[in-house]
Order: sequence, then structure tokens, then C-alpha cells
Amino acid sequence: MSDLLKTTHYDSIIEQIKNIDTEKLSDDVDNSPSSKVIEEQKIYFWIRLYLKEENPNVAIGDDIIIKWKPSGEELKTKFIAYGKKGLDKDNDNEVINYVSEDDKRVLSLMIDTKMVNFNDEIPFIRTLFKTGYHYEYQLVKRNELVFINEKSNIELDYYDCDF
Repeated sequence: MSDLLKTTHYDSIIEQIKNIDTEKLSDDVDNSPSSKVIEEQKIYFWIRLYLKEENPNVAIGDDIIIKWKPSGEELKTKFIAYGKKGLDKDNDNEVINYVSEDDKRVLSLMIDTKMVNFNDEIPFIRTLFKTGYHYEYQLVKRNELVFINEKSNIELDYYDCDF
């Protein structure tokens, strides 16, 4: 930048400062930090539901309700993807064989962490999520914890769920 441009730029700033009316300024200024949340970040838990056999009554995008029968607690999840066949790992937990074919007996379900961690309406269900705030080791009967496809109102026949 040439000296002439610097001088002109600085002169302009000086003139703007001279035009500030200091009589209208207040000495009572709040210097405490402030913040405004523009968009909140979403974090999800991913759980896997292992079905006994492939179920044609479930499609990606369906809402799956987790229901704890003894108390009537319900938590809505979203079926996002199928598991993959042939995701073999070695002793160092490195993937050694990957086959991209869908395993339609493994459902990947997604749930917003806030619905689990800060929801007092599901005191038992929220204890099942291993990375949740309220995790406790639980022994669960499969006939008491059910997964229901909300669209078709069909209960899914499963043998395991990995929270």
C-alpha cells in the first residue's frame, strides 16, 4: 500500500472519530461476555437392533418406538440404515474385510441425545444407553422391551439390541 493511500485511510478514520458525539456516550457499559446461540448442534445416539429374521414391514425412514411395557414408557427413534454384511475386524480392531451389501436383519436406529439424557418421562429406557448420562447395567426381558414400527403398528421380533 502506498504512503498516500495509508495517509488518506488514516485521515478518514481520524475524521470519523472527531465526529463522534461523546456527550451521548454512557460510562455505564456492561463488559460481561455475552453469547447468542444461532443454531444448536444436534448429537445422536446410534443403536443396533438385531432381528430374528428379515422384516419386509420396515423401511428406511420409519419411526420405531421403543416401549418398556412394565411402566408404559415410550421413546421414538428413526430407522436410518441397515447393517452391513461382512464387516470383519482383526485383533487390533482394524477392518480387514468389508462387503457393502445390506444385512436386512440389522437395523440402525438414531435418537437425539437430548431425548434420552434430559427426558424425565423415560426413567428406565434412558438407563439402557451406554453413553448416556443415566446408564446403569440392566437385565431386561425381551417380552418387556419391545420395538414397534409406528407406521404399521407391527412389533419387531428381535433377539438383541446394542444400546
